[in-house]
Amino acid sequence: MKNYIAHQAETFILSKYTSRFLFGIAFLAVIAADIYFENYILFQFGYLMLSLLVGLSFWKEAWIRSMLVVLIVFFRVYLEKQPIFLIHDEFLLRVFTLVVTYFLTSSSISFMILYYNRQKQNMLQLTFTLAKALDSRDHYTADHSDNVAYYSRKIAEEMNLSKLACERIYIGGILHDIGKIGVPEHILLKPSRLTDGEFEIIKEHPNTGYEMLSHISHLKRSGILDMILHHHERFDGRGYPSRIGHTEIPIAARIMAVADTFDAMTSKRVYRGELDVEFAVEEIRKNAGTQFDPDVVKAFMNIWQREGPQLLSKYSA
Repeated sequence: MKNYIAHQAETFILSKYTSRFLFGIAFLAVIAADIYFENYILFQFGYLMLSLLVGLSFWKEAWIRSMLVVLIVFFRVYLEKQPIFLIHDEFLLRVFTLVVTYFLTSSSISFMILYYNRQKQNMLQLTFTLAKALDSRDHYTADHSDNVAYYSRKIAEEMNLSKLACERIYIGGILHDIGKIGVPEHILLKPSRLTDGEFEIIKEHPNTGYEMLSHISHLKRSGILDMILHHHERFDGRGYPSRIGHTEIPIAARIMAVADTFDAMTSKRVYRGELDVEFAVEEIRKNAGTQFDPDVVKAFMNIWQREGPQLLSKYSA
């Protein structure tokens, strides 16, 4: 339950529709409303929600959070026109009680997010290590996962997906071929054409990767498992493993399909050299609406027209 709440808080923080500007508006709105209205229960709830927003907006900066909590308490106490303020000791007790209450409220959500992110980073470091272990099996594709992650994020940003979605797509790109750990090396490194039976074994890697990481709740909640499972689906429904098409395929997996194909065609492989970049771009354009989502291809083509060969990961910073 704690991780679920922290996950939702992270989603809120990284949403492109929210920012610290929202906190500023909420802060001023609660204070202004408290000046003109007198409803103790309503505004205690309002200040409680404001302290939660403080925790969300400034979850790393403890000193800013502390300063804002003190301001909240100052306005809360100053604006309460109660006889209690005529008694010095009770006034101080009231201030102290509210500072503790609001600070604990805002800090609890902050620490929850920090703990959740620490757990997530530890998990990601482990899975990235597994991905690098896969890449080390074949020096021809040693940078493939990094490249697919790079291209996928570029396309997602071009399509104006949220910051959080772009981050998740990048992680999905790193892990998309993790299931190939289960493919025997004599098939993975075969320099000649695969037999039908060998290709069927290769086609199992999305399912294998999904099953390998399915116990990691963050990957499931964030949709990364679906990217791993569906990055070889086709827009026309003729892909694998589920043979789904169009919007049944998660948008991140549709993006990854383009990124994966582009890198595969523009990188050296054990069975062939690099293909001409212009040829690769044209192949992606021609397969819009069949193999690839036309909207994703449009975003990719926009990037290509703007950046040209500088789009290639080997030219990136």
